[in-house]
Amino acid sequence: MKLIGNVVLGLLVLCSSASVAVAANVNVVHGIDGRDLSQPQALPVDIAVNGQCALRGVAFKESALVELAPGDYTITVHIADGRCAQTAVITKQVTIPENSRVFSAVASLSSSGEPQLAIFNVSDLFVPSSVAVRHLAQAGSVTVKFSSSEILKSQSTRIRNGKQATLSVLSNRVPYTANIYPGASRRSIARLTGVGRRKFTIYNIVGSKTNGFSIIAESLAP
Repeated sequence: MKLIGNVVLGLLVLCSSASVAVAANVNVVHGIDGRDLSQPQALPVDIAVNGQCALRGVAFKESALVELAPGDYTITVHIADGRCAQTAVITKQVTIPENSRVFSAVASLSSSGEPQLAIFNVSDLFVPSSVAVRHLAQAGSVTVKFSSSEILKSQSTRIRNGKQATLSVLSNRVPYTANIYPGASRRSIARLTGVGRRKFTIYNIVGSKTNGFSIIAESLAP
């Protein structure tokens, strides 16, 4: 997965008091397989914040970091032309609260296949070695089953589109496994393994049954 780069948006302050506030790091992820919208799979997009074209030509599975001060923002996603001039395919109102340091914004599909921008306050995970699995695919509910030597028995959580399941008890370097099951199926569509690290580890399930599911991983510093 190609990292587009760090893009500083100059804080885009909406009120004078925000100039002394700490900006949040927002990881923007492109999680829409263009084939699900009858487009080429890469589906490059431009992304604007409060009308300013901030990211250009971001393709499926790519991501980029932006910094936003506390405040209210309008984020729009456009088919790429390098100017954010195409009609927005996604418009999302986003509020960055004070003292929230890490967010991710994932362009993805709703359970019915509509383009959406899912916003998650990663700071809410609390424990730096947390693991999260997010359901952002065109599909019904999925079950996430976590296993780790730190928990007495496996943890199973059923989540619908736009939600996440978390394992927040991991110490540094402790191995974990997450299996993902669609609906009531007992056949896993993904088996994720890793070790606890002093970062937030996030797995975004994107795509569709028609064109296949993908996992886009994020590793974000607290």
